[in-house]
Amino acid sequence: MYDVLKFMNFCILGSHPNLSQAEIFSVLPEIKNPIICDKMMAFESKYWDAFNLMNTLGGTVKLGDVIFHGPIAKITPEIIADLLAPKTANKEGKRSLDFGLTIYGSKSTQKKFFKLPIQLKKELKARGYSVRWVTGKGSEPLSPAAVAKCKLTENPNADLCIMVNENSVFIGKTTEVQDADSWSIRDFDRPKRDSKNGMLPPKLARMMVNMAQTPDGGVLLDPFCGSGTVLMEAAIGTDIGQIIGSDIEDKQIHYTEANNNWLVQEKFITAKDAKRFRIFTSDVKDIQKFIPAKSVDSIVTEGYLGPPLHGTESQKVLESNSADIQQLWIDSLKAIKPLLKPSATLVIITPEYKNPNGQAKVDLDNFYPKLGFKKRTPSINVQNSESVLSYFRENQFVKRNITILQLI
Repeated sequence: MYDVLKFMNFCILGSHPNLSQAEIFSVLPEIKNPIICDKMMAFESKYWDAFNLMNTLGGTVKLGDVIFHGPIAKITPEIIADLLAPKTANKEGKRSLDFGLTIYGSKSTQKKFFKLPIQLKKELKARGYSVRWVTGKGSEPLSPAAVAKCKLTENPNADLCIMVNENSVFIGKTTEVQDADSWSIRDFDRPKRDSKNGMLPPKLARMMVNMAQTPDGGVLLDPFCGSGTVLMEAAIGTDIGQIIGSDIEDKQIHYTEANNNWLVQEKFITAKDAKRFRIFTSDVKDIQKFIPAKSVDSIVTEGYLGPPLHGTESQKVLESNSADIQQLWIDSLKAIKPLLKPSATLVIITPEYKNPNGQAKVDLDNFYPKLGFKKRTPSINVQNSESVLSYFRENQFVKRNITILQLI
């Protein structure tokens, strides 16, 4: 009647799908036959721990099991009702369920199946069920927070994610959603935040840590640690042996220490976990004095993004800022290279500027080979013209470009 895939799972990607994909492929390199359309990705996986995976990933907002795969003609209210229909009644002797339903695909596909949730609701009512359809805001997909609040991951309720890819359809049932409160707390409630110098979002920091894939017991270094966002995310839910942070400013080191202590107080990590931190003040050019040669497994860092921008800077100013940061990175890569193990991975952020007066970016592609590094192409199925890994929010003047490096 229909095909239920035993080992097929799905993820709903966050606001930066390419970054989300790169993170997933780093954490789950064994996945096979990935198919992506819009922000939904389905794939085959034999090793699947949904709860731990959801707590690990920074760029995935929902994940779960693919419960149906077949031709597009099979998207009918009757078949979906067969998949959802609960077998047991509640205490009042009535059969009831709440459901959410989001279509992922082209705009024309979404328009074509616009009435599907209403049709499904009618079908379930005709079968004797008391039904509530939970909707998102306007035309937006149903949010993870709404799924959690309405308990749609608890049977017999369901949050359905339906991907239409060419002539094929995948129906996923959400089992885990991103804990928005936890991420928000670590972003906005930590005791020390430095808006003047820019604030690396915790989700982006986590994605970068995951892309680095520091081995268990290994050493991770952030030589521009600022207030410690990368270090915080590296400490949560990983078995990294030592987490080292340095910064040229004493103030930033004090901020990092305060935030790390707060992590323990709020029970994001244990006091034992916190012993993995090693924090000190140093110019990156002098960092070899503090860290043994060939001892670092990974570097995850956001370097200096330049002075704060107001959107009125001239093209000349943007180019000058870019040139300064380019030289800073050339000097920094020279300084940190001796610290790296031959198998080390670097995940770094460089800025790209854009405002009404012009644009400029830090481009180190021609310098990496001269400095002994090579770029690693991320495993992503590009769905738009943006093939690089970038993080950018509307109305910002600085785009963060993420590069993965290894030694030649």
